[in-house]
Amino acid sequence: MAAQTESAMAALEAAQKAVDETAASTSAGWIQPWSHELVSLLSISILVFSLIALIMATVLLWRSSAQPGQILRVFGILTIIGFSAFLLVVGYSNEQLTPIIGLFGAIAGYLLGKDSKPGKEE
Repeated sequence: MAAQTESAMAALEAAQKAVDETAASTSAGWIQPWSHELVSLLSISILVFSLIALIMATVLLWRSSAQPGQILRVFGILTIIGFSAFLLVVGYSNEQLTPIIGLFGAIAGYLLGKDSKPGKEE
């Protein structure tokens, strides 16, 4: 049992040493697992999907003669989700994404929490 533990620890230390050497050899200290082509494809796909969702929402809201508050909520939420997903895929750092996602969250909270008073219609 002790021999297995020692061999496992030696393998773990060798793997950690290899990871540390690889991280030290890169300029930023970590390896980007996504290629430029994959990021481009994903970001374009997210934008196209968001545009299709907005077009479908437009048609559905137009057919149902929706109220202005409903239209604002649907378009606001779809836009926030689409742009948030886009920014996450494009790969900005945490320091850049945190305020943006916080702002999007505040806008989404306002749109979803803004209800008409009970007994009144919009």
